[in-house]
Order: sequence, then structure tokens, then C-alpha cells
Amino acid sequence: MTISTADIGKQVKAFCAKIGADPLLVQGAGGNVSWKEGNALWVKASGTWLAEAELNEIFIPVNLSLLESALMEQNFFVNPEVTGNSSLRPSIETLLHALMPHKVVAHLHAVEILAHLVQANAMQKIKSLLGDDLKWVYVDYCKPGADLARAVSEKLTSKNDVDIVFLGNHGIVIGGRDVDEIVATLHMLIFKMESKTSASLFEYGGSSRESDFLVRGYVACVDKEVSSIAIKDELFNRLRHEWAIYPDHVVFLGAKAFILEKNFNSLELDKIARIKPPFIFAHGDGVYENLSATPAQKSQLRCYFDVIARQIVADKLLTLTDQQVTELLDWDAEKFRQNSST
Repeated sequence: MTISTADIGKQVKAFCAKIGADPLLVQGAGGNVSWKEGNALWVKASGTWLAEAELNEIFIPVNLSLLESALMEQNFFVNPEVTGNSSLRPSIETLLHALMPHKVVAHLHAVEILAHLVQANAMQKIKSLLGDDLKWVYVDYCKPGADLARAVSEKLTSKNDVDIVFLGNHGIVIGGRDVDEIVATLHMLIFKMESKTSASLFEYGGSSRESDFLVRGYVACVDKEVSSIAIKDELFNRLRHEWAIYPDHVVFLGAKAFILEKNFNSLELDKIARIKPPFIFAHGDGVYENLSATPAQKSQLRCYFDVIARQIVADKLLTLTDQQVTELLDWDAEKFRQNSST
């Protein structure tokens, strides 16, 4: 039975709304999904939330032939041409969707998969978990956009019939004939790659210095599991040394974590509070969030917790370099996406 293009669009939106409500699959405005309809590539707009796919017009059509011609000429800096009247901007990762030959493509930062992709031996770990049963390739971290599209293109050229692209320190791209195929692949990957978290990480006795923070515009984080980042030493050590581990975390939360060591004094708190970071991590006391912290920022911090809580102590994570972090923070496209997300 042939599914009409209208039905595919409807199914994609329902799929997006469902996964967008699951923080283990989608965080805030992260991730993007597309489907191909004739000469149009319908892709999520930058800064929009997949969770709102059935409520708002978050997809926009771009000229697929233009992208395919540019990619054949190895032009990875081509600007997608919006064919409708939308004022929205196509996703930063639009070229990834054009590169995949599949009818439907999903690019996600699924936690169970991301927890492996941030490890220093990510490709070897994935191979041990999946073997050669699935059609996949692995791409080392590249700056999103043109650099990443070029790297993915090279991998797809060297290996035929790829349905899954693992992006080091970033996420996953899955292609399928329809939404059902995407769902089946995603479920299989999560089943094979799921990690367990330790219940002992989630013990939290409450904050002791809430009033000190409140007068400076901060409140104790209401997510008690997230607060364990500052309470449990195994998580705090990750925070201290392995902060910048994937793009969205850096874009929405900054280049470094703002830390207060145990027994901090008021002067130390004042110094950090004047900078107004979205979160302050007080070792042994808890995590405090700025009263102006956005839902997108809170979502990204929860994702960071979910990722590091799935590591064992011996796991070494691969952090982004200072140059890679600077490239993300100085990039106009990412500034636009951050400002568009709430």
C-alpha cells in the first residue's frame, strides 16, 4: 500500500510530537526531522521544538534539487532555498537530511545513544554493541553545518546502503522509508545501547544555603536528580573536567560550568552571581538555577545529567577542544537558534 505524501507529513508530525515529549530522545529545540515530497524537503525550522509539531507550523519546504546539485559538486556551503512564504529559517543540519536518500530522516540526541557517543572509544563501543548486523557508519566530531555535512558525505560515498549515521560527540541520523521504519530502528538501537544508572546517585538531602542564592537571583534546582551533579563526587568530577561534551550543551549552557567549591564564602558567590550564568554548581550543596534560566537551558542541563549518570567511573569522555567550543559560541547560526528557543 502506497502512503500519500500528505499522510507521511501527518505521520511525521505525530512522531515528532511523541518523541519531543520524551527528554531521553529530544531536549528542547534539539534534533530535527524531515520528509521528502517531490522536489521539496520538508525540514524542521531552526529554534523550533519537535514537541510542538502538531500545534505549530515548525516544518518548512526547501528546494531539494538545489541541495542535491550542490552536494554533487561538493558544495557544502549552499544555503537552503525556502520555497514557501515562511519567515522561519531551515535547520542548521538541513544538508544531513538531503544527503540521506531516505524518504524520512530523523536526527536526534537520544540519551541512551549519546551516552556512548561522548566516550573516547565510542566507535569501538558501538561496534561491540551492534556488530555488522545494521547498516551504519561512524563520523568523528565536526562542527555542525558544512563541516559535518562534508564528513558525512565522505562516509556515505565509501559505504552503500547506510541507514544509520553515528555522529561522535553529537547524535544520530536515521533514515527510513517511512515513520514506522524510523521508529523500529530507533527502538532497536536503544534496546541494544541502553545503559543503567545507579540509584545511589539520586540521594539528595536538600539545600542548606537557599537564602544566600535567592537574594542574588538564584533558586535551588527543583529537579533533585540534577542537583546530585553537585552532591555526588563521581558526577561532580565529570562536571569539573568533562563539561563540553556535545554541541547543544555548549550552545545553551556555555563554555564552562560555574563552580563553587565546598565551604565557599559570600565573596566567591558574589563573583559568580555577577556573571549571571544559567546555573551555579555548589559542591556538596546543590545546583542553583538563575530565575531567568530558560526551559531550553533546563532541558539541556537535565540531558547532561542523564548522559553522565550513565557512565561508569572508568569511562573516559572525549570533550570538545577550546577551539571547537569557540567555533560553536561565535557562530551566528547557533546564536540564532539559541535566541529562537525558549
